[in-house]
Amino acid sequence: MQRFLNYLTFIPWLLYFVELSRNAIKIINTNEINKEWLKKNFFNIFRFDTLILIGIFIYFMITYYHKADQIWLVEILLFSAINLYLYFNSYYDKNKTDYHIDTKDLSTILIILIIILIPLIYFISTKNSLITYYILFGYTFFNFIIVYLAKKINDLIIKLILKKNHENK
Repeated sequence: MQRFLNYLTFIPWLLYFVELSRNAIKIINTNEINKEWLKKNFFNIFRFDTLILIGIFIYFMITYYHKADQIWLVEILLFSAINLYLYFNSYYDKNKTDYHIDTKDLSTILIILIIILIPLIYFISTKNSLITYYILFGYTFFNFIIVYLAKKINDLIIKLILKKNHENK
């Protein structure tokens, strides 16, 4: 039963991560990302409310509560509640976009999906939910960087494919 509940906790996280990724793809496609833009939008990228909620989760898991008999239940409930709150709160965000994913973004999304699989495979292989939750919170906090790197990897792959096709002609 505990393992099943752990798998269920990934759903709210995935919903929120997908929403963040969609917004990040829109921002990356419509803006030139440079130092000035990063300075101006730093607190839109690295959200303070997310950092506080992650800190609360870490506090409960590291302090004397980690020795409690039912800490796994608190861990599951707290992780799910934080991600559900962040997901529903994203609908009230003034920076929210109504951007629809285009076909040109599909390869970037595929790279993001591969990156998402890393902590899930870790959980399946080790059954260590706490470390997996820490990794997923890290993914949430550094979402913009993950999407930006996925976009750059995608652009590099496309450039290499086009170069290779051009050489073969």
